[in-house]
Amino acid sequence: MPSAEGTSPSAVIEPPESQQRLPQRSRQALLRHVAGTRALLGLSAGLTLLPAVQNPLASLLLLIYAAGALLLLLLTLRGWPLAQWRMWLWADALMLLLASRLLAQPMAALTVLPVVALALLWGLRSAAVLALACASALWLVAYSGGHPVALTAPLLLLTLGPAVALLTRPGSALRERQRLVADFAEQANPRRGLQRQVAVLLELLGTRFGLQRALLDLPGPEPRVFCWMPGGDVHVLEQEALQHWRAQRAALPDGMGCVVSAEPLVSVRAFDPASGAPGSALHPGACRVLLSAGAQSLWMPLHSYGRTQGQLCLLRQEPAFSGADLRWLHALMRDLLPLLERADLLEQLQDETTARERERIGRDLHDSAVQPYLGLKYGLEALARMAGPDNPVSPQIAQLVQMTNDELQTLRDVVSGLRRGQALDASASALAALQRQAQRFEALYGLKVEVQLPAQDPPLRGSLAKALLHLFNEALTNVRRHTQATVVTVQFDVQPEQLCMRVSNDRGGHAPARPFTPRSLSERAHEFGGHVTVTQPPGCTEVAITLPLIGSPA
Repeated sequence: MPSAEGTSPSAVIEPPESQQRLPQRSRQALLRHVAGTRALLGLSAGLTLLPAVQNPLASLLLLIYAAGALLLLLLTLRGWPLAQWRMWLWADALMLLLASRLLAQPMAALTVLPVVALALLWGLRSAAVLALACASALWLVAYSGGHPVALTAPLLLLTLGPAVALLTRPGSALRERQRLVADFAEQANPRRGLQRQVAVLLELLGTRFGLQRALLDLPGPEPRVFCWMPGGDVHVLEQEALQHWRAQRAALPDGMGCVVSAEPLVSVRAFDPASGAPGSALHPGACRVLLSAGAQSLWMPLHSYGRTQGQLCLLRQEPAFSGADLRWLHALMRDLLPLLERADLLEQLQDETTARERERIGRDLHDSAVQPYLGLKYGLEALARMAGPDNPVSPQIAQLVQMTNDELQTLRDVVSGLRRGQALDASASALAALQRQAQRFEALYGLKVEVQLPAQDPPLRGSLAKALLHLFNEALTNVRRHTQATVVTVQFDVQPEQLCMRVSNDRGGHAPARPFTPRSLSERAHEFGGHVTVTQPPGCTEVAITLPLIGSPA
């Protein structure tokens, strides 16, 4: 591998033009369009011209071209790799030139179609070569026949074809950016936080560019560096990985985008992200940093309010990135960066407001909730002393004292955390409360409750965690009041978008089960967008309470 030192824009061998193309998805769509146009042209020519053709050679050429166009269309639709071969368009131009010579001279004007297609797929240089070849052939044929003026219009079309195709490319790029912004707005729910929005954006970019990895550095009120991998996995860099990223970014030129290419030779180039114009030679240290990232990578600074606000890094196996990709990304992030900054600021404001509110509630709870529990504790302890150790109810009183002490300690921990403005883990708190409530039922009512907690805590928000505890208590109360069950089993089924709590109890006797609907449970679950399902297999009754984990009220 060549050394990074001494690498400069003037010394770098440009990657082949075949690498500076449209994104894969747009390219495949354009190839299908070209193949369909070719097949339609071949069929139309065969149906309209073949009956009137007197020349056997011309008839044979028409049949071969029509059949070949249909076959190539089918192969293109099936993803045949050689369907991308640019020589197919040269073959189209050759067939049109032969048709203009053998059938009808005006068909020469149709040679502009493969020229435009070549410009869109492979760039202006390839289209200009084909246009020059077609124009030369037409001019030679016309000059040898003594009628050069008759071909002025076809030659003019061939000359303007690449320019027309070149003018359409900015419009195509704009429409593609608009589609990506629309997809981002549809999928990125701002209520799910900044990380979800970043995940949606990087997933869209990963699909468009065929990325293997992407990193997005957003300074904001709380600087974070997000790393994306295929499959939608997004995490925030920490510790050594974050320090390594900071060191890499510090070595990059300020305000310039960089592209690393390994085809045909290793090269590191700097561009102006707004215009795509080449920049000056990079410092050897910057070259070393860029080459260490990957074979094909793109580094783009994020500009906002007149200064650099972050960095976007894209890495893939092939093909190489180009200045056009950098310019396209710059225009895209100019639209999306304010949305990300707004989401980040809103998230920070919500966290600060929530912390202040927790602190206020903690102060209020210390006086309004802890003091009554202390009074209850002292009263129970006094009752235990009055009853004496030999009293038959002494064990029950001691149990009540212990339960009160446990609840008082839990409440003190909650109040202490709230007064410090610290967030409690709603999921862990709710699951711990479920276990405590199950132990209470066993101690007070002799009802054995088996709680099978999920392997991972579900992402419960504040009000949803409270609702889950309320539904759990109500379900156990219904079992105690309306059944003769001795054992209750509670299981959890956690899915990415919903949580299902299954409460099942044994059904004594052999009497057939009567259908019922727990109205209070159903109404409570419906408030949170959930539902309740009751099933009664032999010897058992199961109540399944399903609650959504996304979009639930906070």
